[in-house]
Amino acid sequence: MTIAERIRLTRQHKELSQKDLADPSGVNIKSLSRYELGPSVPPADALKAIAEALGVSADYLLNDKQVQIKDTGLMQKFEVMQQLQGDTKKLVNNFWDMVIRDFKTKQAYAQ
Repeated sequence: MTIAERIRLTRQHKELSQKDLADPSGVNIKSLSRYELGPSVPPADALKAIAEALGVSADYLLNDKQVQIKDTGLMQKFEVMQQLQGDTKKLVNNFWDMVIRDFKTKQAYAQ
């Protein structure tokens, strides 16, 4: 997947118009359109601004190894969990570690 596709798909997933993304990122709509269509690659400062406005890392937009989460309910929970802080975030991470460890253990013994 190209940078152009990742920018466009991330924007669409977050249900943002190009204007909704252009305003907070400070990137002009015509440039954003060119970035999404692929003939232009955003310079580093624009890529960083777009990533911040989308709530993702620039690395996420650059990386061609993308994890697709097809379960929209799970994706919404992950988006909220990214906003957690402090002890709450630590508690949730510990819980996920425990669930994943349990799942892997059961898988190992099932074989």
